[in-house]
Amino acid sequence: MPRRKGTIVLATTAIAGLVAAGSGVAAGSGAARGTPHARSVLLATPQFTVTISGKHHYNVSGPRHFSAGRIAVTLHAKKGEQEVGIARLHKGYTYADANRDFGKFFSSQKPSPAALRALNRVAHRVTFYGGLDSGKAHTTVSGTFMLRKAGTYLMLDDENGPGSPKPVKLHVSKRVGSRITPASSATVKATSLKRWRGAKHLPATGTITFKNVSNNSPHFLVLDHVKKGTTRRQVINALNSNFQGRPSFALSGEVDSDVLSPGHAQTLTYSLPSGSYAEMCFFPDLKTGEPHAMMGMVRIVHLK
Repeated sequence: MPRRKGTIVLATTAIAGLVAAGSGVAAGSGAARGTPHARSVLLATPQFTVTISGKHHYNVSGPRHFSAGRIAVTLHAKKGEQEVGIARLHKGYTYADANRDFGKFFSSQKPSPAALRALNRVAHRVTFYGGLDSGKAHTTVSGTFMLRKAGTYLMLDDENGPGSPKPVKLHVSKRVGSRITPASSATVKATSLKRWRGAKHLPATGTITFKNVSNNSPHFLVLDHVKKGTTRRQVINALNSNFQGRPSFALSGEVDSDVLSPGHAQTLTYSLPSGSYAEMCFFPDLKTGEPHAMMGMVRIVHLK
């Protein structure tokens, strides 16, 4: 849903569009070892394989009916950068409503008051549970997601927001047991102040946890490879400039999550080159529509 991600390269080659929009193979994380929850029956984790190629090929393999708890998803991007997201619509708010509000916000470079109201409706009437984006460095990426409540969830091709193809509906019943919590070697946190907290040293290959600890906004995580010595200020300046072309510090490695609502978390399993990375979020500010990264939500971290 609302993203548009805009990496460093996209941001500097098409900054106007970014302002308007806000924005090796990893092992299946459902099989990661971890500590089972106590005091309840241990259940198998529902496994999903999502294959996306272009605008018209979207296939989801996995159960459609299961009990609440953790699920594991593996994304195979067959052609270019692809993304899958998981969301739940609040009562009285339909997928058509979300599609219309999404389009209203992203239809102009400078959001009007009506467009900002549309953005806020999406942010407050949809719960986002995260997702996977192959970025520039992957054909396969995986992660796990917590669906705690009974209800109907949508698993959607989120590369271009809601629309075509139609999302896959997941019917979740009341929780009846627990599932394995996958091992994670580092935690990254997105905060209410539009800043990053948590580990600054992450694995180049492995599993991390991404948490939205904000109480006021959805966020998503972008990890973009940059040259050693690149500073946070350089990245922010590039995002806010009218520079055309590729910044001198930008490299090709990247992996991203999808949007997470406040209070939610996901794991992300990937394989990237070692080095320095810019952590960024391009979700649009609910008051101004400006992408969070352009407001300073950038941090340099190190993968090895």
